[in-house]
Amino acid sequence: MRREVIYCVLSSLAVGSVTALAFATRYGVLQAAPVFGVDTLSLLFILNICLVSVAASVASLKYISIYSRGSPGAYFASLSVFAVSMALIPMVRNWLYFLFLWEVMTLSSYVLIIYGYGGESLKAGRDYFIVMHLLDTTPLILMVAFLKVSTGTFAFTGYSVLRDAVLITALIGFGTKAGLFPLHFWLPEAHPAAPSPVSAMLSGTMVELGVYGLFRVTQLSTAGIPTYYPWLLAALGVLSMVSAMLMYAVQGDVKRLFAWSTIDNIGWMTVVLTCSLLGFGKAAATLLGLYVLCHGLAKASAFISSGGMIYVLGTKELGRAKGMLTACPTLSYLMLFSMMALEGVPPFNLFLSRLSVLETAFKVHPALAVFAAVEWCVAFIIFLSIIHKYLLTSGGEGVRALRSLPASITGATSFLLIASLLVYPVMASAGVLG
Repeated sequence: MRREVIYCVLSSLAVGSVTALAFATRYGVLQAAPVFGVDTLSLLFILNICLVSVAASVASLKYISIYSRGSPGAYFASLSVFAVSMALIPMVRNWLYFLFLWEVMTLSSYVLIIYGYGGESLKAGRDYFIVMHLLDTTPLILMVAFLKVSTGTFAFTGYSVLRDAVLITALIGFGTKAGLFPLHFWLPEAHPAAPSPVSAMLSGTMVELGVYGLFRVTQLSTAGIPTYYPWLLAALGVLSMVSAMLMYAVQGDVKRLFAWSTIDNIGWMTVVLTCSLLGFGKAAATLLGLYVLCHGLAKASAFISSGGMIYVLGTKELGRAKGMLTACPTLSYLMLFSMMALEGVPPFNLFLSRLSVLETAFKVHPALAVFAAVEWCVAFIIFLSIIHKYLLTSGGEGVRALRSLPASITGATSFLLIASLLVYPVMASAGVLG
């Protein structure tokens, strides 16, 4: 256990150092190198990555002991590389460096997905590896090639030549990483197969970087955006929300349930992207960053609490965990609050973030805002039924705690939930909200 604590501290220090560097650069303490830059959007993404990664590292302390195969040292080393590469991506302003870090992120996440070396994780990892390199890395290489032809440089600069080719390849590549419909098919398989703290990072930090990439590419176009493009994004976002809403009620695996919630929330982020292309660019950047931060904290708490369910009860099947309120009340309440935070229930700050999205979307297209509001309500009702059926029942045949809930999982989940309550007050005091 002492070795794991050392690994955890080193991993947290690695991503924390990058975050400190980002803050120092953003507020003028340090001068940015030519290939780096930090604005408010980058800072919010990096802050989310740091908080989720540190919580995932802490939650891993006892959790990874349930895996008979795999080295804790290799696990935490991969976790560190994964977290640091993700934290650096929003800082770089050069497409060549961006691609390099993107591939490091993909490969380290693959290593983490297959950490258990079980049949499910190996199959999911293989599929993830293939899909990411065919539908994510390859289109992004083409996108960067088109940008180089258009601008003559790898620097983040405005482009106009080959505009449509850049935008389409970006949509395919970044949309695949984000899990945007119809490129979402890999996500419900890969995220549940990974160790739960890794799932927290995959769903709470990595997929959002696909949305970040799309935002950067669209904002750099100096020739404007084709008329069809915002509405194509809106349509794919709506389909992402609809597909998730339809799948919620039939999920028996709690990690698959949370994976579909990620697809749902990517739909919400795509609505923000649509707004950014229809006249709300500067405001949408802050709105997107805050939504990512609120969602990332809530999603990470949900996945880490699901790891607690696996550790304590030995299952991720909701039906077999019925009665956890009796077997482990603390776990039951942590999952309850995590689901509430994830569905945007006040006082958790995803509620305020979604209200801001609806307000902005209403200015762009009232029907889009109405749809999002209705979907929010329907998804909340479905989650309420799941909470009532599985989390707040005291019975359950044969359900019992195999192990005690580790303090590391309780602490990591509680930290994320508290952070989910404080995002807006802290950001307001820092002047981020306006």
